Amino acid sequence: MRAFFNIVIIGLIGLLSSTYLFNLSPIDYKGTIEIETPVNESTLSLEVEEDKILNPESITIRHTATKEEVIKIVSNSIFNVDIYKDNKLVKSNINNLEPVSPSIDATISVNEDNPIITALNITQQNLGLEDGVYKFIFNSTLIADEDKSSASVTVTYDTAGNYYPAVNTAPAGTKGLTLYFPTKNAHTLIPVTRFVVEDKSITRMAIEQLQNGPMNNGLESIIKDVTNTTYNNGNVVIDLPSSYTAYNTGSTGAGLSYESFVKTIFAVDRYWPIYSLTFTVDRKNVDTYFHGKSREDINYLPNVEKNYLLYMAHKADNRYYLFEHPLYPEQIGIAENDSIEMRARKVFDAYSDTDITYGISPVPKTVTLNNASLQGRTLILDFNKEFLNVYKDKNDLRHMMVESFMYTFNTIPGVDSIKITADGEEIHDFIDALDTTQILYPPEFINPETVETQQEE
Repeated sequence: MRAFFNIVIIGLIGLLSSTYLFNLSPIDYKGTIEIETPVNESTLSLEVEEDKILNPESITIRHTATKEEVIKIVSNSIFNVDIYKDNKLVKSNINNLEPVSPSIDATISVNEDNPIITALNITQQNLGLEDGVYKFIFNSTLIADEDKSSASVTVTYDTAGNYYPAVNTAPAGTKGLTLYFPTKNAHTLIPVTRFVVEDKSITRMAIEQLQNGPMNNGLESIIKDVTNTTYNNGNVVIDLPSSYTAYNTGSTGAGLSYESFVKTIFAVDRYWPIYSLTFTVDRKNVDTYFHGKSREDINYLPNVEKNYLLYMAHKADNRYYLFEHPLYPEQIGIAENDSIEMRARKVFDAYSDTDITYGISPVPKTVTLNNASLQGRTLILDFNKEFLNVYKDKNDLRHMMVESFMYTFNTIPGVDSIKITADGEEIHDFIDALDTTQILYPPEFINPETVETQQEE
């Protein structure tokens, strides 16, 4: 008997170790065995056009990937949003901000050249938020990797700020003097037009009005002691007392004082020809002043036209002002052989590319430039249809945006006016008191200091 069992065991060993093939009946291992299949890591990530926005109608967010991926929609909202104010959560998990909800179980192909573009309605009214500065955290339902699935944007809602449009005529019996005052943080100068009765040399009047300071508490006075201002056949001399040392002390204050003098005097050329400006100290020519300005800067400084100025917006004491921010052609990619149309595109791009703490772009990021063309000296700017929807119920901010275009594009050599269209069509009834179907020229008097009739919000 023992021998029989030994023979059976030997036979089984031989069978199992042989190369003989045999099939087993199929067995359902579901729920008992988990097989892990290697999955290539997703490259999906988020991109936002800007990280700081003011009074937005919407925001556009892109899902991008460095390789071809097929994404399945698992929710009727691609994003949910958490909103913070002063580091405190005020609204959480807000969704369905897309104008059209995505279809559940739909699939989307995405790669480096074909991102998923989503527009979200984040108007103040839609979210029910008060004026203030908020931090928005946009969370994607399409990305599993928590390190890549969110994007942060600072959103400011400010309905208290008003813009007062420029004007082309001075009140009867007055002259319009454009005065340049520094902002409270002393980063830049803001042009303000003050209308005054002419009672002396207009260049002397301009300096005296600088000395009187601004009426807006959000701006500062920087011009103090001046001994004399003379005008002789288009050449202006400003004599400064050596006893007042602030003009020559500190690079920021001295530089702003210098620019305030120069820009204010050269703005007088709307009335009198201004060819040059000279600074003297105690009635003597000096080789250097204003904390290092050279002889060329302070002796017979020529009045030359400034090109490539971007008109940004600054808010001071609940009022928006346009001010010029210099663009350097080489920095924004303008080449000598660029056409005026190409230069216009690069100047427009500077609205979104310029990041300064003391100013904001008056042009929402949803506005894009379809095309620019030149007819004579008029630049035709054709925008996308989103142009028609920006700053709804804020006529003054629409006015600010369009006036910024008037001033900015007029600083491109060869351009003296603009005409705006949207998707090739004339723009009707866009701004009260401004016919946007006509050719638009930059108004004469920017940022009037006082306004008799306030604009409606």
